[in-house]
Amino acid sequence: MILGIHSNVSEDAGYTAGHAWISITRKGTTTLYGLWPDAHPRTIDNGEKSDIRIGLEIGAKAKASRYYLLSDAQSKHFEALMKANVSWSYTHTCAAWASDVVQNVIGEDVDADDYLGFETPRELTQSINKLEKRDPTSRLSPKKLTKNPATLMQTSGR
Repeated sequence: MILGIHSNVSEDAGYTAGHAWISITRKGTTTLYGLWPDAHPRTIDNGEKSDIRIGLEIGAKAKASRYYLLSDAQSKHFEALMKANVSWSYTHTCAAWASDVVQNVIGEDVDADDYLGFETPRELTQSINKLEKRDPTSRLSPKKLTKNPATLMQTSGR
């Protein structure tokens, strides 16, 4: 499986602009996951259920992306994380969640921390671009496994 992290805004976008999400490619089929608040016009309020939504990013154009090849243990951990009950909030945004997923599954810090501790898609773009400049990836050439932090991870939401 190949894990991707994506942001749809440039580094100089506004503080509240944009969206971040992750993708997983299994046997040539890609599924998109994002964290969306119940009050967003593109979502249906699902009450206390998880704010992880599947497929809302179809058609979105990423300005920055990074890809990782997962081990079997990391793949299982990813699947467990997608089943967790995770809530969107102003302090746990789409960018924070996407960054956390990569940190938990891969162990690489794709930083999304912007001003005042809020995590934003524009900061995620900047972090992805820095990592890609040093060590470029693509869906066809993902970053290879260097360590397996799966034993250090939690499967519960924040």
